Amino acid sequence: MKQTKNLLRYLLFLVVIQIITLSSLYLFKRQELGSFITERQTEIRGQYTLITHSYQQRMKMAYERLSTPELLTLMQQASVANKEERNRLRQELYSTMLPLYQHLLKNNFRQIHFHFTDGTSFLRMHQPQLFDDQLAGSRPAVMLVNSTQKPVVGYEMGRHWQAYRSLFPLSTVAGQHLGSVEIGLPFSTLLNDLMDNFPGEYRFIVGKQMAAAHLDAADLRDHFTVTSFSEAFLSEAADQKAIEGHSHPGNHGHISQGQLDQINQVLQKSLTRHLPTYQTVSLPLFLADQAFMVHLLPIHDIAGEPAGYLMAYEQSTTLMAMKGRYTVGYLLVTAFSFLLIAGHSLYTKRLNESHADLDQIFNTAADGMWLIDLNKKIIRANSTMASLVHLPLDQLIGKKCHEIFSGPICHTERCPLRLIGKGEQHIKTELEKVRPDGTTLICLVTATPFYNGNGELTGIVEDFRDISEQKRMEQQLHTLSTTDELTGLYNRRGFMNLAQYQLDLAKRSNGEVFVIFADLDNMKWINDTLGHEAGDKALILTARVLRTAVRETDIVGRMGGDEFAILLTSASSSDSEPILLARLEQELAAINKDLPQQQQIAISFGITHDPGGATLEELLVLADARMYAVKKMRKTAASKSTELEVAG
Repeated sequence: MKQTKNLLRYLLFLVVIQIITLSSLYLFKRQELGSFITERQTEIRGQYTLITHSYQQRMKMAYERLSTPELLTLMQQASVANKEERNRLRQELYSTMLPLYQHLLKNNFRQIHFHFTDGTSFLRMHQPQLFDDQLAGSRPAVMLVNSTQKPVVGYEMGRHWQAYRSLFPLSTVAGQHLGSVEIGLPFSTLLNDLMDNFPGEYRFIVGKQMAAAHLDAADLRDHFTVTSFSEAFLSEAADQKAIEGHSHPGNHGHISQGQLDQINQVLQKSLTRHLPTYQTVSLPLFLADQAFMVHLLPIHDIAGEPAGYLMAYEQSTTLMAMKGRYTVGYLLVTAFSFLLIAGHSLYTKRLNESHADLDQIFNTAADGMWLIDLNKKIIRANSTMASLVHLPLDQLIGKKCHEIFSGPICHTERCPLRLIGKGEQHIKTELEKVRPDGTTLICLVTATPFYNGNGELTGIVEDFRDISEQKRMEQQLHTLSTTDELTGLYNRRGFMNLAQYQLDLAKRSNGEVFVIFADLDNMKWINDTLGHEAGDKALILTARVLRTAVRETDIVGRMGGDEFAILLTSASSSDSEPILLARLEQELAAINKDLPQQQQIAISFGITHDPGGATLEELLVLADARMYAVKKMRKTAASKSTELEVAG
């Protein structure tokens, strides 16, 4: 009978341990997985934004090249011409635009499409035989750009194709609005660019209901296919063909089509459930000895309506390692439970005298733990705690807790010992703690009361989990911002990343770039004499000069202190270093004109021109050197002027 009771007791103990272990592991895994998923979703959204921003800049550059007086005159004449004359003007516009359109096709763009102010299609460069159809009812973006006369950009399903589009208003120099032009590229271009620059596979799917509302049955049938995991979503056949032939650089992050099909099959039910919600979702799964993540990022069209999803497939070593950790953790706890039961059965008769099992639990805990009495004296500590504070275990016992591991709430009413003494049963907080050697770390501190055999409070148990690395990663994510807070320009990180990307694009398209290095003169004098508020104002004015003097497509950044850099992509053969310098000096003069003499600013510029081949770092170094040569020349001239005044 006694053996049966012991067996039932051990069985109950094992069940409880299993429940606690599984619950704890589930909660920890859920929290860790949630943080990882959120981080990846943010990174993928940022990657997509970076790629689309790059193409927006290229579309703006194409618009600047096609928005010529010759083209505007043709559009103006066509807007009032009869049918026969309009056909002639359409052919003339097609011939004029053909070289630029062929250049865009080589760079994976799909279309240039001209419309009149009422939404009537005038010329599709990709389908010149289709014209005079009314787009007002099916293309909100066309009517939006014509009503606001402002550019719009984003995804939109057209009359025959879907595309990522930029639409620009067309107006004469006198301000007469003539209509609009759109430049579009297929999603396969964006997807291939994503796969060129980031690991993983990317796909775009569109809602069937939305596509059916825009396309006729023939285009829907010919251009789109139903996805393997949901009949309510489609993929564009041309996109799929272009992507399947894509070769990843170094095969980095490539997932075979067979694996993709298997992933979609396994996740079919989950995808069918999540897709109609148009919410950001990430789905983990394991196939054989590999872990994968599928991310669904909703894409809205220009009108703000949900259109489809960007799907990102990636292999995840982090997910695989996470699974391994929690599996090993479960097995260790389960094995430990059996060991504990076996040990307990050997010492049942001396249960009240032996604390071996409790010591083992205490000392093998993953967190640092100690027991302190009501006088703040350390009674007991585990080896993890000793490692946490960088002291041998025997040097902890008998010391005051605040002598070993001090923090901001020691000796205050928020001290865990005081709060538990007032009746608190569980305290959990994040604190910065200081070791005896002066180093600090951030801990998740949990405190609970400790009672003796009579139920009397004799102290507290404190658990310390080092979360410094977690906080460091959170801080790192926070500091990934690319914008300088004071000036609103790109900071150094943002400038270097975007400028490098634009430079690579210019090299691929045989474009030319200019790099300008600018330095605010006498910054130290301004701060020392007029104060740091005046120094900040001078930096802000400098940023305004630089931003105003260049185009929106150019990249302007504050590199630190009073140093700034600009990368310009050449849009005209008339661009030159003297012209750019004159433009900068003109804007500087315009700013200074409205300022008192004492508050006027002076800027030294260094400009270098690269027709292709130099690295970004080389261009910056050369521009910086030229800027310092200008600054030195100014100082020399000022010194000679002062000497002449003294001699006079």
